[in-house]
Amino acid sequence: MHIISFFLVMLKIVFCYKSQKVQRGSDVSLRCDVPLMSKSSTLHWEKDGEQSPNSTLMYNNSAYIILHTVDERSEGNYYCRLMENGRVQTVRIHTVNVTSYSQNKIHTIYRQSGNNSDVSLIFKSKKIYHRLRWTWEQSPKSQIDLIAVEKGIEVQIKGPIEPGRNSSTTYTGQFFIFHISPVNFNYNGTYRCITETSTYTTTILRTIRVSVEPPDGVLRNQSVVLTCEVSEVNDSVTLVWLRMEGNRGVLVKQQTMTEKNNMLRLTVNLASNETDPLHWQCAVFTENTLRALAPITISRTSSNTNAPTESSTVTDQVNNNHANTLFWCVLTLFTGILLGALMYYCYRKRKSERRSTPENRENSPEI
Repeated sequence: MHIISFFLVMLKIVFCYKSQKVQRGSDVSLRCDVPLMSKSSTLHWEKDGEQSPNSTLMYNNSAYIILHTVDERSEGNYYCRLMENGRVQTVRIHTVNVTSYSQNKIHTIYRQSGNNSDVSLIFKSKKIYHRLRWTWEQSPKSQIDLIAVEKGIEVQIKGPIEPGRNSSTTYTGQFFIFHISPVNFNYNGTYRCITETSTYTTTILRTIRVSVEPPDGVLRNQSVVLTCEVSEVNDSVTLVWLRMEGNRGVLVKQQTMTEKNNMLRLTVNLASNETDPLHWQCAVFTENTLRALAPITISRTSSNTNAPTESSTVTDQVNNNHANTLFWCVLTLFTGILLGALMYYCYRKRKSERRSTPENRENSPEI
């Protein structure tokens, strides 16, 4: 019976091969599906035989990965593998090819706000442009210059967002990277690379942030509120809260947001008996495509750390008394040594004066 069920799964798996050409600097989301999976089965993505550094998310019998800011290092074959009862089956092969240049392209990316998040805005052209600038428009008719570069001249920083550590320091006329790190929640908007003739490339950034209340850690019997928020929505975005069991996500709550929504956030209220899973992720989908993952961990705290107990208060008082006693002992000893040294100095001085007085009398002339 077990063997029959395994072959039924294999029959329902449709082997799929796909080749995709993507824009340099954009994000790419890969997905593969298996109709039937047991809890012991796993799906994961590999790149050319090696497991992809972008962690795989398993959710609803599907495996997802997101390739951020693709370049020539992202090119190659990606394999979706199903592991079932010790057997490995290739479900899908996805070939990624990256364009050499990014002229006249518009793409949207999502980033979680935080110190470990970053965005790389890439300009690469076959043609030489002597000047270019990166602009930022957060709302209509609010475009401002962030940086301006000219071939052979030092980069000029003009806007409120400073270039990150991986930004280009010189401009060759054909290649420049504007790196942003960390990414703040209010960095959402439209970023344009504009040459002396026209707009070369456009990147639309949407930001996400997750939070937990209370933020400083929760007690074992304390309820928790998780919040996931997206900065802006054009068409529709689905926010999903997942309880993580390894790399497998279990659906807890989801909601589709549109431009009509006043509050672009999804909250989950967890009772005290539901906070044992400490690892959670907010997943962002557009048209069934995974666009971003925002992880968060619930931190445990002990009641002993919140308020001092009677025994700890007494111990602190004893320690303070010992410290005060030691301080006064050291101060008394130091004062005694100082007085002793002063008295010895005075004694030596008086003795020296007594010896010198008779000598002065003997050497003085008689009248």
